[in-house]
Amino acid sequence: MKKEERQEMIFNILLGVGVLATAIVAPNAVQLFKYLIPRDSRDKWETERSLSRLIKRGLVKKRRTNGEDYYSLTLLGNKQAKKYQLNSIKIAVQKRWDGLWRLVMFDIPEDKKMARRGINFVLKRIGCVQYQKSVFVIPYPCMKEVNFIGECFGVRKNIRVITAHSVEGSKSLEKFFKLHL
Repeated sequence: MKKEERQEMIFNILLGVGVLATAIVAPNAVQLFKYLIPRDSRDKWETERSLSRLIKRGLVKKRRTNGEDYYSLTLLGNKQAKKYQLNSIKIAVQKRWDGLWRLVMFDIPEDKKMARRGINFVLKRIGCVQYQKSVFVIPYPCMKEVNFIGECFGVRKNIRVITAHSVEGSKSLEKFFKLHL
């Protein structure tokens, strides 16, 4: 596992679980942490080194209780972990299209224009098609992903998702998405 992959794995585990005990860098760890369980002493050293780097960068904090080390994300680490997740988010493509369109619309204030740009970029990257300036369309359920994107940028309240049976110009969209009813 590469250094960046190991750090991303640590971020994702800490983001999902909250606290990481030293048990995960020792044999017989919990199944959830199977990717961090060291196979040998070098692997254990690399995992501990990754944790040390994250602590030095202020992304992870370590506390010792009853002889056990516990790791958790700092506020900065939490933001970084969400950034990693944001970069890997995907919308699941259905095998059989349900015939519904999802329109993702947003009206983000000018003082949050970086969030607007970020949302534009992420929606395009995950497969949404720009229908109008701040309206995107996709034929697959995407509420979880939109919620996460909105929360990451701190503008979820400015985003709306509409599910529609028909959209003007849907023939070209069906062709673009290679949909078959």
